[in-house]
Amino acid sequence: MENEALVRIIVLAVGLGLIHWAVVPMVLERLFSRPKVVGSRALWGITIVCLTCVGSLAYLLVHPDPENETDLDKQCCRDK
Repeated sequence: MENEALVRIIVLAVGLGLIHWAVVPMVLERLFSRPKVVGSRALWGITIVCLTCVGSLAYLLVHPDPENETDLDKQCCRDK
């Protein structure tokens, strides 16, 4: 019984790790290609890499798809 629980924990940890490292490059690419970011890029980068799954999900929740930004937001960022 204990071995089954241990195997489940290991499988879950490996699965979450694989998901994390599959998502991290995509999220980091979005972070550094985006003209406007809430907070520091460095802090977001550290959060995304260090907090397994939670960091990536937090960034995606706070920063929606850049294609949905309004034209006014895009123009404002280019002028700076």
